[in-house]
Amino acid sequence: MSLHRSTAWPLTWVSVALIVYATLHPLSGWHLPPAGSFSWILPKQMFEIPSDLMANLLGYMPLGCVLCVAQLRTDRGALPAALITVAACSALSYTLELIQFTLPGRVPSITDWALNSLGAAWGVLAAVTAHALGLVDWWHRWRERLFIPQAGWGLALLWVWPLGLLFPPPLPLGEGQLWPPLRLQLVEWTTGTPWETWFLPADDPLSLFVPQAWHEAATSPSLMTGGRDALIVALGLLAPMVVACALARPRALRLLLLAGAVAVALVGTTFSTALNYGPEHAFTWISMPTIIGLLVGSLAGGLLLDRSRTTAALVGLLVLGGLVWMIHQVPPDPYYAQTLMAWENGRFIRFHGLARWFGLLWPFAAFAWLFTRVLGRAA
Repeated sequence: MSLHRSTAWPLTWVSVALIVYATLHPLSGWHLPPAGSFSWILPKQMFEIPSDLMANLLGYMPLGCVLCVAQLRTDRGALPAALITVAACSALSYTLELIQFTLPGRVPSITDWALNSLGAAWGVLAAVTAHALGLVDWWHRWRERLFIPQAGWGLALLWVWPLGLLFPPPLPLGEGQLWPPLRLQLVEWTTGTPWETWFLPADDPLSLFVPQAWHEAATSPSLMTGGRDALIVALGLLAPMVVACALARPRALRLLLLAGAVAVALVGTTFSTALNYGPEHAFTWISMPTIIGLLVGSLAGGLLLDRSRTTAALVGLLVLGGLVWMIHQVPPDPYYAQTLMAWENGRFIRFHGLARWFGLLWPFAAFAWLFTRVLGRAA
């Protein structure tokens, strides 16, 4: 059975990336462990927080489940797949615990390793049970009928798209504004080196955070600005739609996925706004440009129902390219910097920090997948 057919493999790599990020956050302050502090035998901590224990237990369950399913989909037996998965997850957890010796504020613990391994075993149990009941084979048969064989990464993109909505973008559904945080990171990395001037503005260092063009756009709104905002919302809604139409076979399934994209966009954005600004402000993201953008995006998505998958992929490249370019012309919300600090330094740092990166990187990952689909059809 070809590996590229299984969605479990892309989801496995996504799960590994999430775990590595959450375990080693903030990925800075690396140092050699003080003499005598490093030990191959993980220490037992005197004080352990119940919420952290539960997070360690539950955090590895999805990885254990999807990795075991991926093993089963390569025609391995249930026992070898289960043993390989538990061993791999346990080894990953042990390695990350050892790396925590080199990070300030992170404490390696044998309890964390044991709970991570147990959580992975629970995920394996769920996967083996589903396989024994025939649910994995049932899903495979239906997937063969409903989606193209190379849909694995595309389906993974659709699964993770809602996560990017949880961190509020500059505009509703306006994901992909990668350059500002990337530029800040490059400035930090090159501070005190000859390359610092490549990224730090020579005239006004504050323009690194709010460029003058953005300030002017924010302080002098116009009809053109409203049209731009509506177009960005429309492109942001179209982005998952083109991915769905590039991998789905039946027209009815396309219609269901397009309707689902609209529903997820509405619910995800409302939930994000309520979580960030408070429940009483849950619907403040709705404005006339937003409504127009949602309508335009929905109508444009409907035009893709009867188009070929290659056409949908080509349109998707234009949509995602336009979204990324236009979102970089948008000034940050006046409260965006404050929001950034609250979400990154709050108690849900591991989750919301990841949500931000999902939103920043999702359009680029979708563009890459659609590009491979176009190349594959042209070959």
